[in-house]
Amino acid sequence: MIRSMTGYGAAERTTDEVRIAIEIRTVNNRSLKVSQRTPEGLGAAEVVIDRLVRERLTRGTVYVSLTVEPVGAAARAPLNREVLAAYWKDLARLREELGGGDGPPALEALLALPGVVGDEAVVLTGIKNLESLVKEAAREALDRLDAMREAEGQATAKDLAANLEEMGRRVAAVRRLAGAVIQEYRDRLRERVQALLEGVEMPADDATLAREVAFFAERSDINEELARLQSHLEQMRDLLGASEPVGRRLEFLAQEMSREANTIGAKSNDVQIAREVLPIKVAVDRLREQSQNIE
Repeated sequence: MIRSMTGYGAAERTTDEVRIAIEIRTVNNRSLKVSQRTPEGLGAAEVVIDRLVRERLTRGTVYVSLTVEPVGAAARAPLNREVLAAYWKDLARLREELGGGDGPPALEALLALPGVVGDEAVVLTGIKNLESLVKEAAREALDRLDAMREAEGQATAKDLAANLEEMGRRVAAVRRLAGAVIQEYRDRLRERVQALLEGVEMPADDATLAREVAFFAERSDINEELARLQSHLEQMRDLLGASEPVGRRLEFLAQEMSREANTIGAKSNDVQIAREVLPIKVAVDRLREQSQNIE
């Protein structure tokens, strides 16, 4: 199934200890690039998310934003009792040695010392099943992202099919016109030669005319280009129904179709064919633009 490279998906998970929210947004890119913004201390979660993304997506730039908020009792910063006790003993001993004031040091002052109160990373690492919750939320967000990309891909596939149908009609018209170009050139050439020789007792040389017509026919023959262009059209139609990612192949075929259309236009030497080739080129440009947004 054709899938767009642009999309968005989000999901949440909430427990008594934590609220997790993840957003995944994708945009066009020729290869796969994953950019994550996650809370400090959740390196393991980044690895999990990266693996899940790469299992599901093959092209595009992927922006992942993960929010993890402790709630309830889990939001309380942990107190490092061993560090606090060590500070307490050190300060009490120092007071005694210096002959300072009476009583133990104030706890409020000790709380500001380094290492007594844990930081956010310490809070997060203490939450139960955090990694599995992140994984669940990431999978749900990817499911929603996929649904959006598939919906956009179906719309793109319909537009691609319509473009291919139009191109097919134009190619068939060029093929019909190409068969008459040589005969028309022969007739015009003979008329021009006869007009030039009018009043001159010199017959037209049929052998010379035949060589000139043969040279023109060889120079303006577009049958091979038409055959290749028709083959590319059929391949592209087949790819629209493929189950695997086809964006790169569609881009390649569009590039080849553009090459054949340009060659046909340059070799045809016929106004009517040129009129048919122009909309073919326009359709190929649309195909190339659309294929750049297909996974």
